[in-house]
Amino acid sequence: MLSLTRLAARLMSGLAVCLAAAPTLAAERMASVDALVRPHVGAETPGLAVLVTRNGKTLHAAGYGLADIAQRRPVDGDTLFDLASVSKQMTALAAALQVAEGRLAADTPVSKVLPALPSTHPGGHRPITVADLVHHTSGFADYLDGNDEIAFDETTTNQDVLTWVAATPLLHKPGTAFDYSNTGYAVLGSLVAAVDGAPGLDAVLKARLFGPLGMTSTAAGGPADPKRRATGYAGSGGNFEPSSWDSAVVGDGTVWTSLNDLARYEAALAGGGSLIPSKTRAMLFTNGRLDAGRALDDGDGGGYGWGWSLYQDEEGERIAVHGGSWYGTATAYHRRLDTGLTVIVLANGEDFDAETLADTIATQLEEE
Repeated sequence: MLSLTRLAARLMSGLAVCLAAAPTLAAERMASVDALVRPHVGAETPGLAVLVTRNGKTLHAAGYGLADIAQRRPVDGDTLFDLASVSKQMTALAAALQVAEGRLAADTPVSKVLPALPSTHPGGHRPITVADLVHHTSGFADYLDGNDEIAFDETTTNQDVLTWVAATPLLHKPGTAFDYSNTGYAVLGSLVAAVDGAPGLDAVLKARLFGPLGMTSTAAGGPADPKRRATGYAGSGGNFEPSSWDSAVVGDGTVWTSLNDLARYEAALAGGGSLIPSKTRAMLFTNGRLDAGRALDDGDGGGYGWGWSLYQDEEGERIAVHGGSWYGTATAYHRRLDTGLTVIVLANGEDFDAETLADTIATQLEEE
């Protein structure tokens, strides 16, 4: 175990790094955000990166604590974090752009694009569609749920997931229930690659998103520059030990990016530039429906759009969020759709509650 409590206290002022590395970003700080973040750094996670924007404009962008304990390397705007499940929105956005181009439709049968999958799965009554993958209504079993048949490890690929799910009975009939599925988004990653004739999802995302937006440090499947990756840790109370598991499966996770690059991505989501058509942007944040016509309910009073969980607060404000958790990482992306406020939290401590911190920051800023 490695203790960071005293080290973090001594280095805090020097390690809360403004993101001056990217000339397109303002080196902005908000004292109220610093005050909310400071108690967690070195106690619940070795390092944090926090971005706050309003309608795509950066209000706060800062790194805190350590990206690597042994090297005493600080978190900054170019530190690369594994987004884990926050990656799903990027997979869904790629599919949504294909829909906008007419190359794909929400009701396109998945087997039409991926013939390795049956037209009707065991336990199904109709073909699984793109919308089923996007909205978690496919009925696929989750390949991460300890299924012995797939023997998931670092070498498991998207093709392995496709082979496994092709022969695995569904948990429920397509379109009849919401059931969060990593498998569905791994399949979606393979599908969008096939539609574009690309070797894999990373090539699609680079061509459609990362390249046009100048996100040169972002990649799916692993960090673009291993020297800048945040070392992952498990633990709390200032005691941390290294933790990592680099998965080869993409679509449901495994996008590595930096706060600087996410500022560019968020600006596009907020309406900057012409990359994302307004109709497509609206679709991303529209709740899905079951075959019977009922809006999706995730069991906690929320719905699910294209890679986003959708909620309303007590005042009726619409909120789109997604969290990510994997070995050595915890992430949160929080968007207030009516006020334009966005908060992104990236941590290299897998036990850290990044979603609660993002919500707390957003709530306080809306009240100021």
